[in-house]
Amino acid sequence: MMLKLHWKFILAGALLCNVAHADSRRVWEDKPLSLVIPIGQEIRVTFPTDVDIQVPMAVSEKLTSLAPNTRMIYWTPIEEFPTGRILATAKDGHTVYVIDLSADKSAVKEDIVIEDPARVPINEIARSGQTTSSAEVQPVEESEELEDPAEIILTRFASQTLYAPSRLIPADARISLTKIKSLNKNFPLLQSAHGELVSVSVVGAWTGFGKYITAVLVVNQSSVAFEFDASRVRGNFTHITAQHLRIGPRGALTDRTTIYLISDVPFAEALTEDSYAY
Repeated sequence: MMLKLHWKFILAGALLCNVAHADSRRVWEDKPLSLVIPIGQEIRVTFPTDVDIQVPMAVSEKLTSLAPNTRMIYWTPIEEFPTGRILATAKDGHTVYVIDLSADKSAVKEDIVIEDPARVPINEIARSGQTTSSAEVQPVEESEELEDPAEIILTRFASQTLYAPSRLIPADARISLTKIKSLNKNFPLLQSAHGELVSVSVVGAWTGFGKYITAVLVVNQSSVAFEFDASRVRGNFTHITAQHLRIGPRGALTDRTTIYLISDVPFAEALTEDSYAY
């Protein structure tokens, strides 16, 4: 009897151990994921595909990172920090995973696995018995006038998607994601006016109303602060808007901005054309 009880306790302990170390699965639903991680403890975040991760400087200074591969990252907060927005851009250009990350000493330690239903193979969906509603894939016919010009709707949608708190993340059946055109970080998208040097990376791309909008993160790599000048953007874009007009020197909290570029043709084509539209 004592032997049986002994083995029962061992089995119960093993089960508890497995539960304690189980990954927490979070489903990507096209809106920011909120993650609170414990100070001084390492957690692992696994993405559903290969990604490039961009961490704001205010967060990176208080967070150690280790990326053993392009689908996984280990984070260890050194001290408490307020919520910072992290962008994980899929290397295939289809998705930008947005994470609102913060650190708190009372947070529970758990490794995170992010699941993206859009990346589940079709045969797996069929085996699970799930179906896709035709309403989800059919284009929406515009039967009424727009409440605002299409350019304003597109820019507001992109800006809120990247910067707004989760409760304000927009959803619009008339706007859909498009494949992201990767840029070399040294691509001369923004011509220098006063000796400034910037790096660029595409963080989001959408289409709607017969137009294309691309969000590009611009980071100052020089000690020269400058005002954003849309006329210095290379390419044929009909509308250009900056999230912030003044960009501070490298290392400052204001050393970056996001610019929203609208074109009548896909982004890759607009880049190769002269600036006739703007």
